[in-house]
Amino acid sequence: MDTTTDAGPPPPRAQALLIVDDEPHVLSALRRALRGTGCTIHTAPGGQQALQILAEHPIDLIISDMRMPGMSGAELLRGARERAPETIRILLTGYADLRSTMEAVNDGEIFRFLTKPWEDPILLEAVQEGLQRRVLEQERDELRALTQQQNAELKRLNGGLEQLVAERTGELQRTLGDLEAATDRLKSDFTSTVKLLSSLVASRSGIAAGCPRAVARYVREVAPELGIAGEQIADLTFAALLQDVGKLGLPDELLRVPFAALNRDQRARLRRHPVAGEACLMALPSLAPAGAILRHLYENFDGSGKPDSLAGDAIPLASRLLRVLTDYEHYRSGAIELAQLPEEHAFQRLRQGRAGVYDPRCVDAFLKSRRQAVAVPRQSKLLSSDRLEPGMEVGQDLMSKAGTLLLSQGHVLDAALIRQIQRYEHFSGEFLWIKVLTDAVAPAAS
Repeated sequence: MDTTTDAGPPPPRAQALLIVDDEPHVLSALRRALRGTGCTIHTAPGGQQALQILAEHPIDLIISDMRMPGMSGAELLRGARERAPETIRILLTGYADLRSTMEAVNDGEIFRFLTKPWEDPILLEAVQEGLQRRVLEQERDELRALTQQQNAELKRLNGGLEQLVAERTGELQRTLGDLEAATDRLKSDFTSTVKLLSSLVASRSGIAAGCPRAVARYVREVAPELGIAGEQIADLTFAALLQDVGKLGLPDELLRVPFAALNRDQRARLRRHPVAGEACLMALPSLAPAGAILRHLYENFDGSGKPDSLAGDAIPLASRLLRVLTDYEHYRSGAIELAQLPEEHAFQRLRQGRAGVYDPRCVDAFLKSRRQAVAVPRQSKLLSSDRLEPGMEVGQDLMSKAGTLLLSQGHVLDAALIRQIQRYEHFSGEFLWIKVLTDAVAPAAS
């Protein structure tokens, strides 16, 4: 193990990186890639040496390979979380390690995972975002301490100093606003990680690939009409995006042919994937509610479904809605019947299943939303990054040339996101066209 300090402008805070890989040439390549960050860089050839460095030095961010002898990257990051929970954790993995990567996400609560071989600009961007998050968390803790100090001071100054109390109250409100902004940014990071996981899971979705993204968009349109709001919408959106995570262990022959072409045993095996998905998600508290929704994806409204034979209102409302939206997309993609169905035929299948397979309220709310979407069409246009404006909605997944998801469809741009896109273009040398949605302009009355 060794410690070096790369040249460069000093960072605003003393920050340190720890790189862990059992291959010396990989350690050297990572250290070269991170030269110029201004951070102290520690390297270790294995998990035990890394934990020793973590015990002896303050570390802001860890980058670890997944496959190492003795202690895997997942085990190392889990140990790092226990010893230094504030440390940002990044995992390097291969596509073959997707199941192990899911376990690492759950157990080690990683900030990002990158595939090997990596691209230096993407690695640098992930490290810089991780370090910025670390600074943000430190500032958040300082703000909390400041808030407690100011509260104590206000209690001591309770002698009728109304003007002073008003001033301190204003400071507290600004502090709370900063805390809320910090929390929103952390939530945004979590949502982006879920969308990235959804993109990786899509490689095992088979004929239904792409359906989870569409279902997540429908959730935002239909859920409020049924009284689903707040955190419930977020949980349902996560359940929609990760609904195929339980298919990771299934063979290709179950995923690449329509449901109607499978025999009875194959259908039963495929229909168990929501329970497997719940087991994957329940270990992470933030995704456990989404797992509970996913579990009941194939319950039927009349009680004839699986896995618990629930009926009517005993089935969670979010699960009932997810079933309607998912089956609609599966009819359209050809994942259920032997051919892809046009939209009106898919609607007909939903109407035929009312009160049997589907909750009638959910069917009616979805059909109403689709009619409204057709009545108010939206247009799209391609823009370069220098013409983007806050408030614009991304109309199509933004992908790098290497196939990495940069920004998902439906994301509403703000100034920070626009700057990130422009920074990516600068570091990678790529030029990006971004599709954004605009409301169709109604013709003027004659």
